[in-house]
Amino acid sequence: MIKEFSSLKSIETCMLLMILLITIIFFGVDQTQALDEIDMKKVTVNDFVMTYYELGAQHDEVIIFLHGITDSSSSWASTAPLLADKYHIYALDQRGHGDSESPAWGYTMFQFGEDVISFMDTKKIKKAVIIGHSMGSAVAHQVASKYPGRVSGLILIAGSPSSVNNVVLTDVFENIVGKDDFKDPIGMDFIKEWQDNPNPVEQDFLEKQLGQTAKVESRVWKAAFWGLITDDHRAFLSRISAPTLILWGDEDAIYPKSDQDGLVKFIPNAKLKVYPGAGHNIQWERGRNKQVADDIRAFLNK
Repeated sequence: MIKEFSSLKSIETCMLLMILLITIIFFGVDQTQALDEIDMKKVTVNDFVMTYYELGAQHDEVIIFLHGITDSSSSWASTAPLLADKYHIYALDQRGHGDSESPAWGYTMFQFGEDVISFMDTKKIKKAVIIGHSMGSAVAHQVASKYPGRVSGLILIAGSPSSVNNVVLTDVFENIVGKDDFKDPIGMDFIKEWQDNPNPVEQDFLEKQLGQTAKVESRVWKAAFWGLITDDHRAFLSRISAPTLILWGDEDAIYPKSDQDGLVKFIPNAKLKVYPGAGHNIQWERGRNKQVADDIRAFLNK
């Protein structure tokens, strides 16, 4: 009887292991797994090594998340995993950010966009939903306008048609970042001011973001800021063919409502959703991270 029981347990154990193996092969990592629990991957993109997170189902629609200036892929840590049950997700560290290498050149919206396409080519991704926040949204609509056939959906969070003449960003560059005395290491007081939020953000998450911002070299701050505030490809936004959703908080201190109206004007069939009381980093705010994920899911399900 004991021998029979032992045999049954062995069969049961083998079956469980087979189920686990099949789950890993077909569905990848645990769908609820936090980004911090996943090992970052590396890939050579153009002239540098890019780091990225990958999670979610292997055979479903692909989403590529693009962070804002001086942020990193961890900017999506409270949002991306909520979509991993249905979508195959990549969250990229753009050049000079996070753990990606920091080449000497290439901090323009054009080159950031070419990096995305190079990543897609390397990973053999024919089409993807591109989701960008702040600077990442400028990169996202750069990609969607130049390569409309590669983008199946476009979601722009806290963005703008162009940051040329943006009062806040120009002021930060001219009076702080662009100055000769803006050198490494960047002071934490300035970083905290730069990453200030009008609404509560989970403390552990915020500390992680502050640490990621502190990694960015001063030369990358300077080059990326200059690339952002001098880029203007508004004339090409009409080439975007992907369904487009614009998400914006009406307490955004960087990009005003007029910028959102501009995106709606320039991008065909774009839809705007306003979050009352939300700031620039909507997806960071406590409680709103799930709302953002739900709105993304609802938009993509249409």
